[in-house]
Amino acid sequence: MLSRLRPVNLSRSTVCKGTWLLIRFLWAWLVYTWGGLHRYFGNQSSIRSEHQAAVRYFTKAHEIDPTFRRALLERGVLLWRELGQPDQALADFNRLLEDDPQFAPALMNRGMVAQNAGRYREALADFEAFLELPGSEIEMYRLEVQRTIALLREMVA
Repeated sequence: MLSRLRPVNLSRSTVCKGTWLLIRFLWAWLVYTWGGLHRYFGNQSSIRSEHQAAVRYFTKAHEIDPTFRRALLERGVLLWRELGQPDQALADFNRLLEDDPQFAPALMNRGMVAQNAGRYREALADFEAFLELPGSEIEMYRLEVQRTIALLREMVA
């Protein structure tokens, strides 16, 4: 199915730039949504191949629109949590943070991967940086991250 998902072959010269960006975004969102369905089925049925299909769709969505950060974030989460590939997940989170050092979801997930791998100082640094970020996006995780920081400080002391 994925091999049949190819964008319409429109020349950029025949479509104005704004329209082209919108088409690219919509196509990437459609592919991302299809990946989300595979992730859902994988989670509901514990089917590894569904998670692998979701990773392929998230990858394709990010290839279609390289500014689509959510696709890369979701791929990293899947690689880490469902497929047990933390190194590949870290590569995704690091790439997101290279583009935007204040991208809170990538920072928090990178901290969790480091903590899970026993790299407590790295996790502590990421969680502390996460708490310093502005915005309401971090508020729902603030208490949990503060508790985690307290535990990590005890562990590295």
